[in-house]
Amino acid sequence: MHLDNIVALNNYLDLTTERKLVPFDPLLLKLMNLRKYDRIFPDYISNYDEIMKAYMQIGKAWCGVAQGKPVCAFGIIPLWKGVAEIWMLTDEELPKYIRTFHRVTKQMFDLFFDEYELNRLQCTVHSLNGHGVKWIEALYFEQEGRLKKYGPDGKDFFMYGRLKNGRHTLIAKSSKSSRPRPRTAQTAKGAGGKSGSKGTRKPGSSAGTKKK
Repeated sequence: MHLDNIVALNNYLDLTTERKLVPFDPLLLKLMNLRKYDRIFPDYISNYDEIMKAYMQIGKAWCGVAQGKPVCAFGIIPLWKGVAEIWMLTDEELPKYIRTFHRVTKQMFDLFFDEYELNRLQCTVHSLNGHGVKWIEALYFEQEGRLKKYGPDGKDFFMYGRLKNGRHTLIAKSSKSSRPRPRTAQTAKGAGGKSGSKGTRKPGSSAGTKKK
């Protein structure tokens, strides 16, 4: 699967014209009503558009469109061989499409590991973003620490990481005696909260996608 072939990518993800991915453009953010913890970035960073353009130069990015409206934007930024970081910004209307959102992001993260030959995929989530925390943990990311005063709003963020085998080493160690509960759209329903979203280390929330 070539990530630059948007038609093939939509076919692979079983998306239709009503719900599909399109190449990301920072101008699409002006059509979005960003959720609370995603608004922090453009609100506090005056040259945010330029930063987003720079991310696109070193990585790849897409926008999820539903019924003709952009409801999420996300991308991947390779850091060095085997390691990359994801970012995400979401719209207030995302909960209407939460099942599609969750399914597609799960597939995309798996594709990232294959296409970039990753050992590790990481992101950051605002420490007050409970919905974003539930969502990213439902996708087998493990909280690794607190980044104090990391955000542009001066608040703390959590660092999350997911390893190549889909289960973080910390998860594996803590579940030797019990089988881990499957992570499904049901267990990840927290991502549909009205004011939360996945915050990520670069622009925004690493953040939270699924089929209604």
